[in-house]
Amino acid sequence: MTGHDAAPGSWAIHPGMTVITAEGEVLGSVSGQYGRYVQCRIPGDDRQHFIPLDAVAQVGDAVHLHLTHQEVLGLL
Repeated sequence: MTGHDAAPGSWAIHPGMTVITAEGEVLGSVSGQYGRYVQCRIPGDDRQHFIPLDAVAQVGDAVHLHLTHQEVLGLL
């Protein structure tokens, strides 16, 4: 299941998937999923970042967020 009709816990989020912002920018890649968070690595930043699953709009070949790049940075 993908898209808004799928429950966040049922999404198949895997390490290595690309994370894309609402503007279509590549934010980084998935390192893992922990509880209700997606662990993300952002290029040029050695830290791991945790993005809440409720920020995810859709999962397919990539994890698409409903947040803009600036909104994501505000969460980190």
